[in-house]
Amino acid sequence: MTKKKTDGQTATEEKTVEPETVRMFKDDFDAMQKEADELAASLAEAKVEAEKQKAKADEMTVQAQRLQAEFDNYRRRTNETNKRVRTDGAVDVLEKILPVIDAIEQAKAMIKDQNTLNGLNIIDRQLGDLLAGFNVTRIEALGLPFDPNLCNAISEEEAGEENKGKVVKIYQQGYMIGDRILRHAVVIVGK
Repeated sequence: MTKKKTDGQTATEEKTVEPETVRMFKDDFDAMQKEADELAASLAEAKVEAEKQKAKADEMTVQAQRLQAEFDNYRRRTNETNKRVRTDGAVDVLEKILPVIDAIEQAKAMIKDQNTLNGLNIIDRQLGDLLAGFNVTRIEALGLPFDPNLCNAISEEEAGEENKGKVVKIYQQGYMIGDRILRHAVVIVGK
């Protein structure tokens, strides 16, 4: 509505809207409403699809984490197996060297010629270095309480009260590789 001034009077003049214009606005409104509804439906579909894709991505992430954990476990087991196989192989070889060391010890006790004894000491030292390279150590038992985990007792011998239950003689030297017994010491225990 517009107001129009005529001869000092204010008159209210009504404009009428053509039915054709109303129909055009209504058609435009309906078209926009339809388009908005279609966009809302598309948005709802996109949200549903996005949720499906997110769930799928989460599932794939869990699966990847599971595979990574399985691979880490496989690698750890393989490393442990390889280490055990290497150690077992070294043990097999070292067990075959121990009788040679025993023979050298016995020979050193019997040989009186100093030059020959010096030669045997050099060989004994080299074998000792070889064993040390594989982390092999002698089982120290002489004068210590008898430990059945480290020693095999072959007999008992009168040794006085202070040596009762202690190793008084080593008949055959024992060896360890790390924490593993390579060969038990064969000993005589005081009684």
